[in-house]
Amino acid sequence: MPKVLRPLLGRPMVSHVIDALRAAGVEDIALVVGYRADEVVRALGEGVAYVLQEEQRGSGDAVRCARDRFRGFEGALVIMCGDSPLFRAETVRAMIHEKRDSGAVAVLASAVLDDPSGYGRILRDDTGRIIGIVEESCADENQRTLKEVNGGAYVFDSPWLFAGIDNMIENEAGEYNLTDMARVAVEQGRTVSAVECGPSDLLGVNMPEELRAVETILLRRTS
Repeated sequence: MPKVLRPLLGRPMVSHVIDALRAAGVEDIALVVGYRADEVVRALGEGVAYVLQEEQRGSGDAVRCARDRFRGFEGALVIMCGDSPLFRAETVRAMIHEKRDSGAVAVLASAVLDDPSGYGRILRDDTGRIIGIVEESCADENQRTLKEVNGGAYVFDSPWLFAGIDNMIENEAGEYNLTDMARVAVEQGRTVSAVECGPSDLLGVNMPEELRAVETILLRRTS
């Protein structure tokens, strides 16, 4: 089964992500599909558009596959992961407002964690300006001590993103990480901003125990 279709409170996991987007006022939603794409389309139906990523080569490549779908779109493009169902609509709205108010070309969801293991770290200079994101596997000893992490939800200036997305650098695994667009923005002298969210919002699902933990949090929120 594709991971995004794993049931969470009786519905596909990705449906909770779509709910948050809609509640935040995002109307035009496209889901990038790859592995067993036909099953995802069949399960979710016609409520969203679909973009095919024929070869899974990372989050940045997945977004690049949607370039034609959003050609001509001039607004704020929200990008979320289908296996991170705990992001709240208010977080998405705050990120959209931050992009508008700050003039940033990219806004990240961030959180400060007591144990940041497994997450990419947000790098800032002495003035607090975001200068990059480093994945944990590539972080040096000092960078791994940083507590502020990248949450994996983004709002981009759509024309800027797709005009520069080919500037991403392929990593050692042969993939393109969307986080590399922070580097592109900084090298161009553009602003990258962040909106802090709750630590639980960041939780993704890779293992059965994580699915159970996420379900417990959702139940607590709705009770």
